[in-house]
Amino acid sequence: MSDPVESSPSAPGERGSPAPGCCILAAIVGVFGGLVALYTVVGVYQHRAIGAFTQESPAAVEIATPSPAQAEEAMAKLRLVGEAVAAGRAERVLFTAGDLNALIASLDAAEGFRGNTRIEAVTAEGLVAAMAQPLRKGVFKKGFRYLNADFVLQPELRARTVAFKVVAIRPAVGEVPGPFVQSYTSLDLFRLDPELPALKANVGNLAAVYTEEGQLVVETK
Repeated sequence: MSDPVESSPSAPGERGSPAPGCCILAAIVGVFGGLVALYTVVGVYQHRAIGAFTQESPAAVEIATPSPAQAEEAMAKLRLVGEAVAAGRAERVLFTAGDLNALIASLDAAEGFRGNTRIEAVTAEGLVAAMAQPLRKGVFKKGFRYLNADFVLQPELRARTVAFKVVAIRPAVGEVPGPFVQSYTSLDLFRLDPELPALKANVGNLAAVYTEEGQLVVETK
């Protein structure tokens, strides 16, 4: 399978190694994982209501091992972003759900996210990511419940970081109330740390990060 990669030529410049650009996208991939244990969300919602849409055990969210060709195709796109950032070249690079899953399965930086995150689809609304998110049972109760759900995440390029706004949560059981979904948005949990060295040094070289039907688009300046 071959996905389109579009580029707009401009005069190349010297901005150092392409590795920092690769780190930016690796961080973008990593934000989808269970690294963000959403313990604080329960604090802004009634504890007794959590049980209606959570489960006692986390779902096993597995990703099929990509073939060598699939892994290389995804890595080539990742390298292209880094090369464009380093050269100061405008580039439009398209990542499918398969590409993103291949990166999660292949990158050492994403090792901790395997088994709890899988990109199900890329739509015009956003990235649809299957997740198993831990939530504390309550202030005085030990242990966790798990929100096993498809999260719809809308990417946003900001002045200093890249964030993913939660626009919908589709749980495996029950229904997530609107105020609970809004609590994810207000807490702004799915965003990259603006102090990450690779992000801090290079986010200004990204022109846009957004989704179209079937693809995540990363544009460089």
